[in-house]
Amino acid sequence: MVYRLSELAARLGMPWEGPDDPEIRGVAGFEDAGPGDLTFAADRRRENGLDGTLAAAVVARPGVPSPLPVLRADDPRAAFTQILALYAPPLARVFPDGRHPTAVVDPTARLAADVALGPYCVVGPGAVIGAGSRLGPHVVVEADAVLGERCLLHAAAQVRERCILGDEVILHGGAVVGSDGFGYHPGRAGLVKIPQIGIVVLGARVEVGANTCIDRATTGVTRVGEGTKLDNLVQIAHNVSVGRHCAISAQTGISGSCRLGDGVTVGGQVGMADHLALGDGVKVAAKSGITRDVPAGQSIFGYPAIEFRKGFRVVALTHRLPELFQRLARVEAALGRRREGKDD
Repeated sequence: MVYRLSELAARLGMPWEGPDDPEIRGVAGFEDAGPGDLTFAADRRRENGLDGTLAAAVVARPGVPSPLPVLRADDPRAAFTQILALYAPPLARVFPDGRHPTAVVDPTARLAADVALGPYCVVGPGAVIGAGSRLGPHVVVEADAVLGERCLLHAAAQVRERCILGDEVILHGGAVVGSDGFGYHPGRAGLVKIPQIGIVVLGARVEVGANTCIDRATTGVTRVGEGTKLDNLVQIAHNVSVGRHCAISAQTGISGSCRLGDGVTVGGQVGMADHLALGDGVKVAAKSGITRDVPAGQSIFGYPAIEFRKGFRVVALTHRLPELFQRLARVEAALGRRREGKDD
């Protein structure tokens, strides 16, 4: 895709300035941009370094001096996000139209006429797939599952039986929606599997990262709310409810029956014990371990997770423990010598 800078400005409704109107053949980050690329300056360091970039043009805030042709935007990062969409490969290139001859579709499944199926897709009995949805190679949609309109399922994603995806859901490679919850009961012969007969429901515009697993409920529903984004390698256990517009980073594990409110943000490698609740807008720093309910609006950090600033003070003091033990030893030694002197 090639656009003149003036064409991009017109498409996005942004003003532009410059001595010429360069062809923009690609987009790139500030440090990686080369001739023909458009980049963006989202902070003071990059705004002050425009003389050093090889880019053909830049997105910058109004009033920032630029030796390059420039698109003006109050929020350069947000504008750059819009521009990236113009240079993304067309969907038909990644998910070719039509049904590949190796795809297997049960006769009782109901697919909209324009659903695209890649090589070796399997769609089970009674499944429903809405208009404009596209399934990559080796995707499996099991019996009676329901996909809304314009869903994108990348290679080897799996939607298990009876689970429901809203409109515009994205599943990345290897994601599993509706795997069995981790439920067992001790018996004489060992652990007896508890049947997991519930489902998973994903709201509209949920995005699920590669190799992320969302377990079906034991009974009832495991739910992920509208607009929530799950990173790669996230584990959502049975009967969890995640609110709307949450962001959960990689390698986080959320145990069974937890409740997350709307707008919750969770850093990487966080662990959450079962049957806990995070209120709306809670922020959890990376590598935290959550062992208690957290009221709305709090930011927490540490293991066990506590109020954010207090948690960092605890970590800072932990690093000083060797020094503090040495000081304590010197104080104890001095006190011991004083006692010995008094005894004499």
